[in-house]
Amino acid sequence: MEADLIARLLADAGLAALIGNRVTPVSRVQGEALPALTLTKVAPGRAYTFSGADGTHGTLMQFDAWALSAAAAKAVATALTAILETPATSGGTIFGMSFLQSERDGHEDVPGVGTVFRVSADFLIWWQPL
Repeated sequence: MEADLIARLLADAGLAALIGNRVTPVSRVQGEALPALTLTKVAPGRAYTFSGADGTHGTLMQFDAWALSAAAAKAVATALTAILETPATSGGTIFGMSFLQSERDGHEDVPGVGTVFRVSADFLIWWQPL
């Protein structure tokens, strides 16, 4: 699912115009240009019935939009939200609705770069394999 999710994000022209191909799992590549996007699985979210797992998943993912300005980080987060709130199929994964659970703004000082701004957004992503 994560590889298909990354492919889905990279295929979006609006997001690509903002971040190019800079979407990575867990952490940014040191020295990589900004803006960029990282994603981390918070909880796998298998769905169950009384008969067991039903094949659908409600995975909680954290996305971090990184940029040199707060406005640029928010633009990446806005583009991300538009993608995730639209059901789609990518690779071997059917993505249903995704729901924004929380969003936080922050910043940090990066040696040699200066202040880097971040928007962290947690999405509950409903999906199932094809």
